[in-house]
Amino acid sequence: MITNYLSPISFKVIIDRLPNVEFFTQRVNIPGLSMSAPEQLSPIHKIYQTGDRIEYADLDLSFIVDENMENYNEILKWMEGLGNPETSKQRTDLIASKEGSRSDISIVVENSSRNGNIEFTFTEAFPTSLTGIPLDVTNTDVIPPEVSVTFRYTNMTFKKIS
Repeated sequence: MITNYLSPISFKVIIDRLPNVEFFTQRVNIPGLSMSAPEQLSPIHKIYQTGDRIEYADLDLSFIVDENMENYNEILKWMEGLGNPETSKQRTDLIASKEGSRSDISIVVENSSRNGNIEFTFTEAFPTSLTGIPLDVTNTDVIPPEVSVTFRYTNMTFKKIS
């Protein structure tokens, strides 16, 4: 069976709660995972046992900030509602909203024909950090500002589409 290499530029991000972010996404890093191996002591050397829990790394994505900063504001309001609401109603409204306080995130990796091939789904995700917006008048070229957002999530699944 002959297969092509994975193209790192052919993917889609789907986040119901953040439609403006998914359109402007530039980079996403499929997170790694690890599993600790508890050690069992022995008089001669350490004996490692198989792990019993997977630890997922954070999901990081970068996006270009749109002219009206709508995509930045989507995440800003989400984070403020979770961690620094101006009123208790703001947090209650966030939790009671159609989207809730968490959101599933899907990343669809496309094959060489640009058809969906693999889907990673991150369940119950929520943002934990949002970088600042770089503005710089010393650049000779107009480079749109790019920011990064980090998400924690409950689980990651891998599904073959085609």
